[in-house]
Amino acid sequence: MPKEKEIPLKIEVFRPGEDLDFILHSPAEISNILKTISARNTRSAIYFEQRKSFFLTLLLAVNEEGVWIDPAARSLDNQRLLESDEIVFVSSHNGTKVQFVANDARLIPYTERKALFVPLPEKLLRLQRRDFFRLPANPQRPLKCVIHPERNPLHIKHEVNVMDISIGGLSLVCPEKELRFFPGNIYPNCEINLPEIGTLTATLEVKNTFEIPGRNGKNNRRAGCVFVKPDRETTLPLQRYVSQMQCQRTN
Repeated sequence: MPKEKEIPLKIEVFRPGEDLDFILHSPAEISNILKTISARNTRSAIYFEQRKSFFLTLLLAVNEEGVWIDPAARSLDNQRLLESDEIVFVSSHNGTKVQFVANDARLIPYTERKALFVPLPEKLLRLQRRDFFRLPANPQRPLKCVIHPERNPLHIKHEVNVMDISIGGLSLVCPEKELRFFPGNIYPNCEINLPEIGTLTATLEVKNTFEIPGRNGKNNRRAGCVFVKPDRETTLPLQRYVSQMQCQRTN
């Protein structure tokens, strides 16, 4: 397995309501992500004392009841953590930052030692950014993007192959003469069918293009695109799809 990109274990801070596009509420999704972090012994951090103090740790175990976390080496740090109004757990999962808040940590027996225990979080921040992770398309279930070219009526459309995708955007490729991509082009009402998730409608802006040779000797054009002002109807299905595909690739 390739080495996972190192993610800074700093608390992600949002204005009220700004984090809604990155919050997971499904207990199954939350549990699966935390179990993967535990299985991989992914480096994590716990913040306490109004987020002013922290120590590095590991997630020991996860089940439907809660999460067991390796305590601090110093008993004083553990005592200060238990006296804190809340703690913040920060880690990473497949190149994305993971974070949750708990306010009822306990120090309990775990195998032959003690561990910090918190109930399974009701919500989990999973911050997917394009510079963190780009998911290559699955050749067994390829993604297609339906584009309605500029200045053309809606009944004219092109179906273009998706090469990779993330919450921030995607890469498209098609024969050069079929649809000419140029940086700055904006395509509204693009449709992408995400398997087991549903059809996503979004506006795309082309940021860069380059030619790649095709197998038949004809050139294809590849375009790197971003989603223009994505709302929750765009971000949440993408986040579920990327998370689902990452889990399938690592299981």
